[in-house]
Amino acid sequence: MYKINRVLPIENFKLVLEYSDGISVVADFIPIIEQGKVFQPLQDPNFFAKVSLDKTGRYIYWEGEIEFCADALRMKGTVIDEDSCLNKAMDEGKNSPSYSRTEALAFLEK
Repeated sequence: MYKINRVLPIENFKLVLEYSDGISVVADFIPIIEQGKVFQPLQDPNFFAKVSLDKTGRYIYWEGEIEFCADALRMKGTVIDEDSCLNKAMDEGKNSPSYSRTEALAFLEK
C-alpha cells in the first residue's frame, strides 16, 4: 500500500504527488473531469486547487466526497523526476491558482 506525503496542484488540472518511498508522480485529471457528473466540480480551477491529503496519506480528496486512493493514483500517474515534471506537467503563462514552475521546483526539492 502506498502513502502520499504531499500533494501539489499544478496547471492544467494536474497534481504532483510525492509518495513516502521518495517517488513522485504527476496525475492528470483532465480525463476524469471530462467524465462530468460527480467530477464536474473539479473543472473549476479554484476548486481543483483546494485538494487535500487525508491524514493517513492513503487518499486525496476534495470537499463534497470526491476522493482518490493513493494506490490508484500511483498506478495511473506518470513517475517523474525534476526535469520531466517541469517539462511534461507544466505549461507556463496560464492564469490559475496553481503553483508556478519555480514553486513546483521548490516543492520537489523539499
